[in-house]
Amino acid sequence: MPEAITIAVRPDLPTADVQRSLASWLRADDRLRDGVALTPPEGTSEGGADVLRVAVEDAGTAMVLVQAVVGWLTNRRDDVSVGFSRRDGWSADLDVPRARDMTQVTALIEATVRAVTPEARRP
Repeated sequence: MPEAITIAVRPDLPTADVQRSLASWLRADDRLRDGVALTPPEGTSEGGADVLRVAVEDAGTAMVLVQAVVGWLTNRRDDVSVGFSRRDGWSADLDVPRARDMTQVTALIEATVRAVTPEARRP
């Protein structure tokens, strides 16, 4: 069963445009396209910024997701950060300067892969 990774872009003004930009970038990758969704926040019917969620089925898809976000960040001129989270409380962040640091990128890929791989989460 796929894990839903929620992605938040900060600063969040203008959130809708930034979220749509990232969603469009992620949908350009065949391996992510069907799992990318922009939905209204839970408990609201409409209004406010949509929530960007990506379904991640396995460690390979998690790696593709992080690499795609890194690609999007490195092509941005404005200073934004991207937060990844799951319903169980796991979270990680990446910003424009760290997206250019392969050590930081590798650490985020490893953390994301562990977060979506059930056998890696067991004690």
